[in-house]
Amino acid sequence: MTLHKRLRTAGNAIARLALPLLLLTAPAVFAAPPSDAQVDRLMELTRVRDTLESMWPQIEAMQQQVVEQTLAGAGHKPDKAERAQLDALLERQMRTLRSVMSWEQMEPVYRDIYQQTFEAEDVDAMIAFYESEAGQKLIAKMPQLMRNTMEATQRLIAPAIEEMQRDIRSATKAGIGDKDAAAD
Repeated sequence: MTLHKRLRTAGNAIARLALPLLLLTAPAVFAAPPSDAQVDRLMELTRVRDTLESMWPQIEAMQQQVVEQTLAGAGHKPDKAERAQLDALLERQMRTLRSVMSWEQMEPVYRDIYQQTFEAEDVDAMIAFYESEAGQKLIAKMPQLMRNTMEATQRLIAPAIEEMQRDIRSATKAGIGDKDAAAD
């Protein structure tokens, strides 16, 4: 076999191997991340900001519930001064949380997550859906769906939380976690 034939045969073999590899990698090469404008439109249509804002009353209620359950489980009824201190603490915590999770802080985070997760084509398809009547109905029902989901989740985990609180109280009464007892 001549050198020319060998090179041509080798070239054909390489082409036969390279073509399938090229076809496999083509979607990744040609898939473009969505633009900021695409993601912003999708977040606007899906009311991401409104959803973020609407969760604050639920977070505050859950925080208050956890505090009340913890106090009741410990058998402690705070007096007026302790209650005022506790309320001030909870208010400071909520202010901090609201600051850290404000829309101004979260919007670029959401945008980055969307751009890392979806391709431009995906975002265009979602935009088309959410602009439709069916998409708008879904968005309108989403707050109710989220409330129902949170309520169901709370009912589901409430017994586990109560059991954990009992375990913590028992361990505390037994001296586990007591700094003085641990030093001995």
